[in-house]
Amino acid sequence: MDVDLHPPDDYSHRFFIWHEWIQAHGPLTADNAFDYFTTSMFYDKQSNNQVLRMQTMHTGVPLVNEAEELRRFTGIEFALVHAEPPSLFIIHKRERLSPDEVRPLAVYFILNNRIYQSPDVYTLISNRLLTSLHSLQKSLDTLRSHRPAYTPRTGFVWPIAEPPSTDAASTKKRAAEGEPAPAAEEPEDISKERDLSGASADSKRQQNNMLLWSAMRTTAMHARESFQLPAAAPEEAVPETPATATAGRSSVTPAPVPRGATPKGPSNAPTPQDPPAKGPPGGGKKKKKRTSTLPPATS
Repeated sequence: MDVDLHPPDDYSHRFFIWHEWIQAHGPLTADNAFDYFTTSMFYDKQSNNQVLRMQTMHTGVPLVNEAEELRRFTGIEFALVHAEPPSLFIIHKRERLSPDEVRPLAVYFILNNRIYQSPDVYTLISNRLLTSLHSLQKSLDTLRSHRPAYTPRTGFVWPIAEPPSTDAASTKKRAAEGEPAPAAEEPEDISKERDLSGASADSKRQQNNMLLWSAMRTTAMHARESFQLPAAAPEEAVPETPATATAGRSSVTPAPVPRGATPKGPSNAPTPQDPPAKGPPGGGKKKKKRTSTLPPATS
C-alpha cells in the first residue's frame, strides 16, 4: 500500500498539461499564458483574479489592465511576472496587504506547456541532502562488497596495485602514431587478472583459516593442561630414627675440658638454639636409677 506523504494542497511533485487547449488556442504567449494557468489545479478559484473575472463576465466590457484593478483588492491574487514565449512563463501567488505592499506565497512556472510548482528552500535543501546521503551510502556499499579478506596478522588490508607503466606508454605511442589499439587482448588480460585475483583470494582465505584453526587448537591444549589437577603422590614409609641420635647430648653436666685449655665462662649474648627434634612416642629420655652407697658400719 503506497502512502502519500504530501499534504492534500501540496502539488510540488505533480505537473499539469492540456494538449487540447494548446491545439485550440495555439502556442502560449504573454496574453493567453495566464488563461492557460487558470485551467490547472494550481489556480485558486477564490482568489481576487477569479472575483474580478466573475464581476466583468456578463458586463461585456473586457479587462484592459487587470493588474491595476487588483490593486483595489486585498487578499490572494496571481500575477504574471516574467514571460519568455513560448517556452517559459513565471507566475507568482501572493497576498496583497495594501495597494503598494504584497507578500509572495508560492511560485509557479510554465516550461514547454507544462505547469510546475517551484519548490521552497526547505524542500530544495532536504532533497540535496538526501541525494548526497544516497550517493555516500551507495559508495560505502560498493566498498563493503569489495572488502578484502581478514588476516589475523594485519587485519583488513586494501591491496594497492600500481598502474602498468609499459601498457600506458605503448598505448600513448600507438595513439601518437595513429595505430588502432588491439581490442581483443584486453578482455583476455582482464579475465586473466580476475582469475589470478580470485585464486590469490582463495589461497589467502585458506591460509587464514589454517592459521585460525591452529591458534584455536593450541589454545584448547593449553587450557586443558592448565585446568588438569596434579596426581597425589603415594605415601611412603618413613623410617623411625631413635630419639637419642636426633636429640644429641642432653646431660646437664658440662663436658670435660682438656688440660691446658681455659674454660670459657658463660656468655651473656643470646645464642640461637635449634628446636629439639620430636621423636616417636615413648622414645624420650631414660631416667637413670640413683644408687646410694652407705658407709660401712663401725663397731
